[in-house]
Amino acid sequence: MNLVVLGATGRSGRLVVEQALAAGHTVTALVRSPEKLTTSNSNLRVVTGEATETSAVSRALEGADAVISTLGGKPPVILYSTRAIVAAARQTGVSRVVVLSTFAAERDRLDAATRLLTGIGMGAMLKDKTAGEEMLRRSDLDWTIVYASVLTDGPADGAVAVLPKGARRRMSERVSRANVAAWMVQAATGVQHSRSSVGITGSTRTSERTQTATKVTSDSPR
Repeated sequence: MNLVVLGATGRSGRLVVEQALAAGHTVTALVRSPEKLTTSNSNLRVVTGEATETSAVSRALEGADAVISTLGGKPPVILYSTRAIVAAARQTGVSRVVVLSTFAAERDRLDAATRLLTGIGMGAMLKDKTAGEEMLRRSDLDWTIVYASVLTDGPADGAVAVLPKGARRRMSERVSRANVAAWMVQAATGVQHSRSSVGITGSTRTSERTQTATKVTSDSPR
């Protein structure tokens, strides 16, 4: 498949690019600074532009099958980029969109202390994420919002726990960026989590466990 990655020069985005290429997909990376993307691969196409501008996102989405966003940064980058993604997706006919969020944005799953701490430290960012995510939910796109636990730089060991609906979120839970990257690539190429918000962690406390090895399985589309 042809996957577009937004935020490809970030700590998580770089891993999404690597995981997608390793799985045999073609990747288009929309970046402001191409020199920051050090990955070299014949299946990698680099488009220079701002992810908050519809015209740039549209250029990146030409011929794409899905878009994965790991964008973060100073508000209102999520709101503006989501607006651009929705508009560009409609222009180009791309429907599948997978975006990375944080467990802290699931306010109703947090205990009072965690809500207070994350609200103080991440207030503006959380408002931006919430606004962008609500815009995506209201769209007619085939979206998946990924609420990941605290991210670490651990290896891609292939195990991600998908939290049951309504499960409480804990600041003590961790998941490696590499595992999240692999999970997002598989989510973008499948339909299991269509129009769904999904909480994931590296914890083994949940009953459902999804294996996301970096190799392509026999039933993974390309």
